[in-house]
Amino acid sequence: MTKRKIVLAFSGGLDTSYALVAFREKGWDVVTANIDTGGLHSGEGEAVKARAEELGAVEHHVVDARSELYDRVITYAIKANYLRNGAYPSCVGAERLIQAEKVVEVALQVGADAVAHGSTGAGADHVRYDAVIRALAPQLEIVTPIRDERLTREEETDYLRSRGYAVSEKVKKYSINEGLIGTSIGGEETYGSWEYLPEDAWTYTKSIDAAPAEGVEVLLTFEKGEVVGAATADGKPLTDGTENYAILQELNELGGEHGIGRGIHMGSTMVGNLARVGFEAPGMLILIAAHRELEKLVLSNRQQATKATLGNTYGDMLHEAMYFDPIMDDFRAFLDSSQTRVTGTVRVLLHKGNIVPLGSKSPHSLLDAATRSGVVYGHGSSLWTGEQARAFAHMYSVPGAIAREAARAGE
Repeated sequence: MTKRKIVLAFSGGLDTSYALVAFREKGWDVVTANIDTGGLHSGEGEAVKARAEELGAVEHHVVDARSELYDRVITYAIKANYLRNGAYPSCVGAERLIQAEKVVEVALQVGADAVAHGSTGAGADHVRYDAVIRALAPQLEIVTPIRDERLTREEETDYLRSRGYAVSEKVKKYSINEGLIGTSIGGEETYGSWEYLPEDAWTYTKSIDAAPAEGVEVLLTFEKGEVVGAATADGKPLTDGTENYAILQELNELGGEHGIGRGIHMGSTMVGNLARVGFEAPGMLILIAAHRELEKLVLSNRQQATKATLGNTYGDMLHEAMYFDPIMDDFRAFLDSSQTRVTGTVRVLLHKGNIVPLGSKSPHSLLDAATRSGVVYGHGSSLWTGEQARAFAHMYSVPGAIAREAARAGE
C-alpha cells in the first residue's frame, strides 16, 4: 500500500522538527518545503536541508520567494506606511501569505494528500496558513499537530531528545521567525506585560549602548512611492545588489548596527486575545519614516489623512489574513494612485536607535511651489494683502466665537 504523502512547511525550528518526526512515525511520507522570505543567511539553507534529512524527510524543497514577497507585500506596506497599532511592521505575519502559497504549490507539484504547518493555536499564524490553503487547494487536508495537541516547547524538546535528536537551548527557550520585513521573537518575557527581552534574545540588532557613538546619514530615493536608491551622505551606494529587496536587506544590517529597529509590540490579535512579541525591523522602520517624510512634502493634507486611514485598514487586513477579499485590490489601486507624485530623495540620520529625517526634496514639492508663487511661511506672501489676511482671520474665528457664546448662554 502506498504511503500517504504530506508537505510540511519546514523551518528547521523546534515545532516543525517535532512535526516531521511525529508524521514519519505515524506512517506519512514527509516532504519538507523551506520557503525563503528572507530568513536564510549564508549556509543556513544547507543547514535546514540537513536537519530535514536527519529527521527523515523523503524530499526537501527550497523556494526563494523574497522577490515576490517584496513586490506583492512589502512595497504596499511601505506605500501605506503601515505599522500595526502605529508601532509594529507586521514582522513575519504578513509573509505567511507568500509562504503558504508556495507550500501549496509544492504540495500540488508532488501530488501530496495533505499539507502541514507548525503553528500553534494560540497565535494568528495558524489562521493565516489555513486561509491561504483553503482558498487555493480546498482538496488538501490540513494537519497541525502543534495546534491540535497543544504541546509545550518542553514536551517537544523531550520528544526529540528521547529519539536521539539534538535541540539547542536557544531554540528551546525562544521562538524566532526571521524574514525580510523583520524578525519576531517570543519567549517567557513576552508572555506577560512587564519584562523586556534580555540582550541574548535579540538576533542581530545592537543595543543603544553598543551602537556607534557617531551616526550615519543615508540618502533614500523614491520613485512613485517605491525606494529605488540608497546611498551614504557622499553619494556612495549602500548596495550593488540588483534584487528588488537589496536596499531593504542592506538597511536591516546598517540600521541594526546603529541600534535601530528593536521593540516589543502588544496588541489585540485577530483571534481575540492580547499578545506581546519582540521584534527587530530596522529596514522597514527606516523606509517608512523616510517615505512618510517625502509624502509630507508632496501630498495634500486631505490626501495624507485619507491615505493614513485606508492604508491602515489595508495593512490590518493583510496582517489578519484577509488576503482574498476583493477590496484588497481596490486598496492597492488607491495606494498606487496616491503615489503618482511621491518621487524624490530624503536625508535620514541613523543614530543610537533614532531615525531622524533631516530633509527632503522632490520635483513635486508643494513647499517649492508655494515659494515660487511668492508664499514663504512666517515671512509673508505676495498672493494676498494685509487687509485680506485680517479678513480671513476674522472669518475663521467666527465658528469658535459663536460656539463660545452658546456655551456662555447655557451657564
